[in-house]
This record gives sequence, structure tokens and C-alpha cells, in this order.
Amino acid sequence: MTEPTKEPVSFLFSNSPTVAELLLKPISSKNPIVNDVKIRRLYLQASSQQWFAPQRIDFDLPVDLDPESRRVWTRFTEIFYTLEKMGLNVIANMMAKAVRKLKSEEAASYLSAQCYDESRHVFVIENYLKKLGAPPEYDRKYHILGQVASMGFYRVENWLFSTLFSENFASVFLRRAKAARIDKFGSEMCKYLLMDESRHLHFLHIVLPDILDRLSLFGKTYVKMSQFFIMKFTEIMSRSLETDAKVVGMDRQALLEEVFDNVERAYENFGVSARFLPFPKIAPSYS
Repeated sequence: MTEPTKEPVSFLFSNSPTVAELLLKPISSKNPIVNDVKIRRLYLQASSQQWFAPQRIDFDLPVDLDPESRRVWTRFTEIFYTLEKMGLNVIANMMAKAVRKLKSEEAASYLSAQCYDESRHVFVIENYLKKLGAPPEYDRKYHILGQVASMGFYRVENWLFSTLFSENFASVFLRRAKAARIDKFGSEMCKYLLMDESRHLHFLHIVLPDILDRLSLFGKTYVKMSQFFIMKFTEIMSRSLETDAKVVGMDRQALLEEVFDNVERAYENFGVSARFLPFPKIAPSYS
């Protein structure tokens, strides 16, 4: 399971207790329903870890792939580009709603940093597609995932729980893609995007237990149904990618099993068992 990133270390404050006390003190907020102290720490960490893609990644790195592998990575990257673009659009739409729901000004600061992370991911991925010889294109058939995650009742709660699944999926995919038969640029891209995904998971591990405690029975039922749909849709769509995944040395079934295990352990850490969220059955890989 991808571990949440650690809290910022003392070098951020020049080893000065006075500066640390000043910078770590949350903005005054009436009755926040989440831990503002932890969110402020994570915001400072997010700020310190921002990176400028053209300086961090060598865009001159070659994409030395055989034609079949290039076709597969183009297909996978087009899907990943769509999901990241969708994530950027959704977080931009949901930030103000989340701040009001969580009653946390610290959430506004942190989510702004995460929004920038998402825009950087879209920028890097779209340029990887250009290097693969494919124009970046939003795949509308995956658009339903963004709608399910951010519309209807309990939209903030539903969005954050949906993000727990999507961030776990992205983390597992990036780590397995980096270890698969991929070109040098693609490997570097996966490495740097993965750093941000870990921090995004940390935020969710901070806020979701408090949100879950305050959800009504109807709210919990609504969230469970939505999450099951998203996971089921992902499982069904993944079956069409199994043959391509084998071309580059990725195991579609193992990837989904790891994602589902990570999400289940996250819920257990929130104090609820696997009975809270039913998981769809993963179709076995064929030989």
C-alpha cells in the first residue's frame, strides 16, 4: 500500500521554535470538522515539495519503444490523461464546496496546492502523449466517473471518498507502469507523479475519518452505492485492457487486487470493516 507522506520536518522553520509556532498555527475557524493543525502541516509540506516539470524532467529523454509497445502506452496514457484532466476539472469545481462543508480555511490552502499538482500532472502527461505521437484527447466514455464522483447528494463526501479510490488507483498504476517495459521519459514521469499522489492520500487519511463519523445512515448508504459503481465500472473497463497490459508486462488482475486491498485497509484504519463497503468481484485474468 502506498504510505501517506510524513509531516514536514523542522528544516522548514530554520530550527526556530518561534517561527514554527507562527507558521503552524491554523487560521482561526469556527468549529472545523477536520483537524486543521494536520492540514496546515500538510499544506506547508505540499508547498515545499512543488516542482517545475521542465526543470525536473528531461523532456529530451528518448521514447525508444517498439511499435506495439508504443501503441499500448499511447492507449494507456490517453486513459490516464482523461482521468487526470477529469480530476483537475472536478477539484477546481469542488474546492469551495469542500471548504464550506469542512468549515476549514486550512482546507482551502491545501486543496489549492493539490489543484496545482493536478494541473502539473495534466501538463506532463499531455507532453508525453505528444512524444508518443498522439495528440492529447479527452475520452468522453470515462466522463461518467467524474459525474458520479461529484454530483448528486452528499457531493463533497462522495467526492472525497471517490478520490480515495482514484488516488490509490493512480498510485498503483504509476508504480507498476514504472516497473513495466516503458521508455525512459515515461519512467521519469511516473516517478515524479507518484510523489504527489502519496501526499494526496495523506490528506484523505486526515479528513475522511471525521467525515465518516458525521455521515448519517442515508449518507453512508449513498456513498457506498456510488463507490461500488465507480469500482465496478473500473473493473469492467479494465478487462478490455488486459491483452495490451500483457504486452508491456503489466498484470491487470493484480493491479486491481492491490488497489482494492489498499482501499479496504484505508477503511479499516478509519474504524470500519470491509462490510461497510462491498467490493465488486475482479474477473480473473485469462491465459
